[in-house]
Amino acid sequence: MAEMGLTPTDRWHLLGRHACHHLGSTEIIETRTFDELALTHPEWGTLGVPGDVSGPDAKWCSHCKDTIEQMRSRRYDVIVSLKRQVPYRDVSWTTVDSNDDCAWCGKASSATQYNDDLDERVCPACARKYNSPSIEVRTPPETDRRQETPNSEVDPIRCTHSSGEAGSSDREQARQRAAEEGRPYVEVKVKQKYADVVCDIGGTGHRFTPTAVREIEALQAEQQEKADTDQDHKSHVGTDIHPAGTHVQTRSLLPDEAKRHAADLAAIAADPENWQ
Repeated sequence: MAEMGLTPTDRWHLLGRHACHHLGSTEIIETRTFDELALTHPEWGTLGVPGDVSGPDAKWCSHCKDTIEQMRSRRYDVIVSLKRQVPYRDVSWTTVDSNDDCAWCGKASSATQYNDDLDERVCPACARKYNSPSIEVRTPPETDRRQETPNSEVDPIRCTHSSGEAGSSDREQARQRAAEEGRPYVEVKVKQKYADVVCDIGGTGHRFTPTAVREIEALQAEQQEKADTDQDHKSHVGTDIHPAGTHVQTRSLLPDEAKRHAADLAAIAADPENWQ
């Protein structure tokens, strides 16, 4: 399970794969399993800290709190997207032995709940939230509308264009084709000195697995490090992974790096093993 630790400053931090970068070599005086359900107020939904240790001013470090909110945002988007496709409500979850990450929120080593109809392994917080009537869609489907996952790689639709009216038209045609053919979409938009890269698998009816998201984050971090050490690179490399797990973007790369980065993302997007 994901873990959390308390520092002498009365701040709780996430540990392990979610470890806060503010920690460094800071001493941890108490370690706990990150039990999100036990720490969440049942009525207000706010996340607290353990009440049996530390002082009255103990709270989450701001960075780790943001990480948790990102998990919650991913959870909400995935559940809404899924409920638009499946008729299953108030499902029964079975507890399983698993060290996998949650398929929905991405919480490390927490996928201990499984449902056969949904065929999903998720954390207890995601399982409970799925059954909550607070998340519902206007017109629930009467049948399961999910698309089956292919058995072989699916070649992405690729689009490289310069910013401007003509480029915009090419992009829209490529996006539409990807949606119609159920294929991933990879785009390189060259501006002047820099270029943006977009990778989207929403047209396949799937989203990236937590493992694929980690691979993408590593690729984006690599681009940020390259930019930081390149004296010719004067712009900040921005990155984004949509909470629903279907869309990623890397901004302000040099054009040659953008094309290489797009090829790396396309390889991840093409493999159905990276979809869920």
